[in-house]
Amino acid sequence: MCEPVSIVMGVMSAGLSIMQQQAATRAQNAQIEFQNQVAEQEYQYNTLQAQSARTNEAQQKQLQDDVIAQNFFLANEAYESDIAALNLRLMQEQAAAGAEKRKTSLAALQAKGEVVAAGRVGNSIQNLIADVQRQQAAFDYATDQNLAFTGKQLKEQKRGAGVERASRIASQQPYLERTILDPMKPIKRGKVKGPGLVGALSAGLGGVTTGLSTHTGLKDAGLWSKAGGYTF
Repeated sequence: MCEPVSIVMGVMSAGLSIMQQQAATRAQNAQIEFQNQVAEQEYQYNTLQAQSARTNEAQQKQLQDDVIAQNFFLANEAYESDIAALNLRLMQEQAAAGAEKRKTSLAALQAKGEVVAAGRVGNSIQNLIADVQRQQAAFDYATDQNLAFTGKQLKEQKRGAGVERASRIASQQPYLERTILDPMKPIKRGKVKGPGLVGALSAGLGGVTTGLSTHTGLKDAGLWSKAGGYTF
């Protein structure tokens, strides 16, 4: 049978072991709680970053849409202005051609009148009048040709204005928003449980081992005997 000192040492050893296990459990749980808080804080920070990035992408798209709308409006305005200027030029050319024709017509009538007033007769007067008519026809033909050439030029310039309008509109491309994914939610670690029954049994076994070791040590040292008890 063990002496009281060995029993006390065993009980103290078992109790100390249980206290150490509980302290280790609390420290481990505190570390787990800290790591979970850090993971949650990082998750919240990454969530704010994702929201900020989405807001920035939406603003960039809105700005580009505004630029495209403004560019489209200005391109149409410039095109309409160019077409209006070309139409005005064509009208001016047509008016100038009509004025030139009227001028030559009046000149021809005056020439005919002068021929008739000269009092000439026979083929000579007919030849003179025919010559005036030929000159008028040739001038009118040249005027019509110049007007047609000018019309062709203006038509090509209108086509060029349309190409320039399309080029201005195509110079601005829509903004492609980046896809911003939400951050992954952290997987939090669960807290560890205390030593429980297994830990208590282990501590008790350790206490018994300590008590037996103490008893054996005292006995081997000659400090205890069944008859006389402790000798110190």
